[in-house]
Amino acid sequence: MTTKVVPCVIMRGGTSKGIFFKKEDIPPEGSERDELIMKIFGSGDSSQIDGLGGAQTHTSKTMIVWKSDRPDVDLDYTFGQVGVAKHSIDWVGNCGNLTSAIAPFGLDEGLLKGKSPRTVVRIFNTNTKKRIDADVPVQSSVTQYEGDYRIDGVPNPGARINVKWFSPGGALTGKLLPTGNPVDSINIGTETIESSIVDAANPAVFVFAKAVGLTGKELPHDLSQASFMKLEAIRSKAAELMGFVEKAEEATKKSSHFPYIIILGEKQDYITSEGKTVQKSRYSILARVFSMQKMHQSYAVTAAICTGAAARIPNTIVNNVFEEKGDKVTIGHPKGVIDVSVDTIPSGESVGIKSVTVGRTARRLMSGTAYIISK
Repeated sequence: MTTKVVPCVIMRGGTSKGIFFKKEDIPPEGSERDELIMKIFGSGDSSQIDGLGGAQTHTSKTMIVWKSDRPDVDLDYTFGQVGVAKHSIDWVGNCGNLTSAIAPFGLDEGLLKGKSPRTVVRIFNTNTKKRIDADVPVQSSVTQYEGDYRIDGVPNPGARINVKWFSPGGALTGKLLPTGNPVDSINIGTETIESSIVDAANPAVFVFAKAVGLTGKELPHDLSQASFMKLEAIRSKAAELMGFVEKAEEATKKSSHFPYIIILGEKQDYITSEGKTVQKSRYSILARVFSMQKMHQSYAVTAAICTGAAARIPNTIVNNVFEEKGDKVTIGHPKGVIDVSVDTIPSGESVGIKSVTVGRTARRLMSGTAYIISK
């Protein structure tokens, strides 16, 4: 038996948490790297008891970061969704919440130098081939985490980090509207469900809550197994329409987290998972996002970007319920609200998404060494 030591940092970004590695500290891309990361997390056990993972999908994520060789980019990074009960890593797509911690990690690890009071860090995500800028508060060349900005789903305030996603459309499919249609009918046996399939930051299929027997104000533990099965059937069929799989059944077997499925409810007051009341005047769209057959505890940032984009694309079902005229789209989710600012450009009879900006907080939780025992 031998013991390996691996430098790493645990970071919170938005409402997600993950383990960050500098690229030079781990093996190159391949099975050896993947096995090392899964052992560090304790992947393959529902409690991740023998590793550093948080035993939830939103706390079982990894980021690999390095100084970029690309012109006009400071940092490159690759995102991985590490399986909890399943011994796996999914390198498809990106995590928007955890992306807000990339620039702070790079600054604090000396991968680039910051300037007070704020530094704009230019980032490139290798999963989606998209450029992102993070405007970070800096003090003495490192990240200033203390502040009074609050985001729902995180108990403590912090300094605001503005994360701007450039041209997020077509992140995984190459098209903002993967099917070419603002509305598609999805057949799941005896039912046909009206949907909008949009790919911005990460792909999602949007459906009305009432079309699947829900209200849209449900909390993560409110849904029955029958509801999850129906949502998964819709998601899997959408994956087929998007070209991710040849047959819908393959999408379910793969248990991939893309596309998201997002349900839209009618505007109403609702109670959060923390027992607080959210008035319908606080938000513009009531939604719930599902990934890996679970409802997200709050709202994935990439799902918020996709929802914001869909709200501005003419004739999508999201656009049809979006009553406000400005660039700000505010989404009501299980723990409160999240807002994004969407900058559009004309594109024929429709629009293109120039950029989407979201405010987040991040925090460095731990830096040290992970110990791995191997044969």
